[in-house]
Amino acid sequence: MLQISVNVKSAATKKNKSQTVTVPYDEGISDVKGLLEATVAWCVNDYNQRRQNSDLLTALSPEQIEDKASQGKVSFGVNYGEKDAVLSKATADALEAFSDGIVVIFADDRRLQDLDEAVDLTDIHSLTFVRLTMLAGRMW
Repeated sequence: MLQISVNVKSAATKKNKSQTVTVPYDEGISDVKGLLEATVAWCVNDYNQRRQNSDLLTALSPEQIEDKASQGKVSFGVNYGEKDAVLSKATADALEAFSDGIVVIFADDRRLQDLDEAVDLTDIHSLTFVRLTMLAGRMW
């Protein structure tokens, strides 16, 4: 297993910051599609575990409250829904978002362009996932 730092940045957040997590990847991944599938599988598993363990509410520190307020929503990060994430749907959505250009992936400083593009995880120190947002409004 390879441990790779993954930076997640959403263009929708008001603060210019990204979150870094360490994700384990199998050494057999050879293309962007496999990379996306492995990342989604890890995220779905992490999400479902957090949802199952969210029965205990914790207090937020003043820094956490300020950070969440600057993003526009103060919450405990609890998912009040009763459904687990479905791996097959999440994978299909992620592959479609990448193909449509809504999600952009950078391996170190190189942008990954195509699902069939070869990747060598042993040469990658960090991955950055950026979810882009569409501008609201009409085109005349």
